[in-house]
Amino acid sequence: MGLKALVDNLDDVDEKYHDLYTEKNGKFELTGIEGVKTQADVDRLQSALAKERNDHKAVRERLGMLGDRKIEDVLAQLDRIPELEAAAAGKMDDEKINQIVETRIKTKLAPLERERDTLRNQLGEKDKLIESYTTKERTRMIHDAVRSAAAASKVLPEALEDALMLAERVFEVNEDGKVTTKDNVGVTPGVEPAVWFTDLQAKRPHWWGPSSGGGAGGGNRNGGVGGANPWTHEGWNMTEQGRILKENRTRAEQLAKAAGTTIGGQRPQPRK
Repeated sequence: MGLKALVDNLDDVDEKYHDLYTEKNGKFELTGIEGVKTQADVDRLQSALAKERNDHKAVRERLGMLGDRKIEDVLAQLDRIPELEAAAAGKMDDEKINQIVETRIKTKLAPLERERDTLRNQLGEKDKLIESYTTKERTRMIHDAVRSAAAASKVLPEALEDALMLAERVFEVNEDGKVTTKDNVGVTPGVEPAVWFTDLQAKRPHWWGPSSGGGAGGGNRNGGVGGANPWTHEGWNMTEQGRILKENRTRAEQLAKAAGTTIGGQRPQPRK
């Protein structure tokens, strides 16, 4: 016997199929099979369609009261009411004439102002949508760069989520499309994710596990991608500095900046 889409109880359903049913409004609907629509789903859809038809009918009937007149014409006539009231009030002296002129100006401007406000609202909605997409794209770029640097730095997989959350706060996408740290967020500004991870090895050693604590990097010689920063007091290594400078001057400058010195500068003081 086939499974019924809707039953009053599960007594007549084979026990092995009970998990496919969900109780809703005192009955049991077959919801455990993807793509199957229950009678309740159909009823809800029909109810929604009926409501929409009734609403549409009500709006059509109300608009039918306007006859052949356009809504714009009716609004224009309503806008003239203050002018007509002023004209009917009595003597048309200069003050009244000025009031009529001002009212007519407002009447002429009213449709334009309504259109302006409508366009302004539409533009605002589009600006919000663009900002939403821009924010999502910026976040994606930051996540991609941080994930890549985390893999090269051998950050533990279970620490990646924490790293991404922190990265959203401290990184930005600059005008050149590069992902670098912001100013005034508690980290060395203007450095890329690889250098950021090197700087964090002393502050968050648990991201690398017990064997990489204190920024030792497990002997990795990638210079800022999993290894100790050779510009720090603890990791000072002029040979390694020269190697990194030759391979990637930008990274060398960022590593030196993160350590508190410069290319060719003096060995910085020990970190407190």
